[in-house]
Amino acid sequence: MNTSNFSLEFRLNADEVRKLNKMYFKNLYKERVRILFGFVLLFSIFYDFSEWNNGSDLIIWIIRNLTFVIIFLMLQCSFVNMICKLTFQLIKKLLRFDRLILKYKFNFTNSFIYVHSPLGEFVHKWTQIEKAILTKDFFYLYIKEKNGYIISISNKNQNRDIKKLIAFIESNVIQITKV
Repeated sequence: MNTSNFSLEFRLNADEVRKLNKMYFKNLYKERVRILFGFVLLFSIFYDFSEWNNGSDLIIWIIRNLTFVIIFLMLQCSFVNMICKLTFQLIKKLLRFDRLILKYKFNFTNSFIYVHSPLGEFVHKWTQIEKAILTKDFFYLYIKEKNGYIISISNKNQNRDIKKLIAFIESNVIQITKV
């Protein structure tokens, strides 16, 4: 198979979007919010350090910032979960509109997998695929990363050339497990 010009694009239906949000974007979005909160914490500590003058007691400054960091870390998890929950509830309500669903799509090229959504675009290399499983209804790609993301593609859509994708993966990426 000639892999130099391999390219497929799959638009997702509402079921696939729900599965993708639940299995894939929830963890990635939480990770982004945690990183954002980490930057806020670092910024606040550096800002406090820049406001600290040499005449003040260093021990009091350290204790104040240590207390702030401990409180921040205790509350961060609940803030991250609350923000993510609100975001995904809003997206769930917005999925009734076709314009939002049309923004979800997969692009497969000879070297990358692109996942497009309103929450952002993510790129994975084919070497990150740990496992590929084909079932009666879905085709799953397991991504090797810290959280082990799952990309699911429906086999029911007749407009897709899923057989071409499966042939490419079997010949160039990894052996597919058929269940």
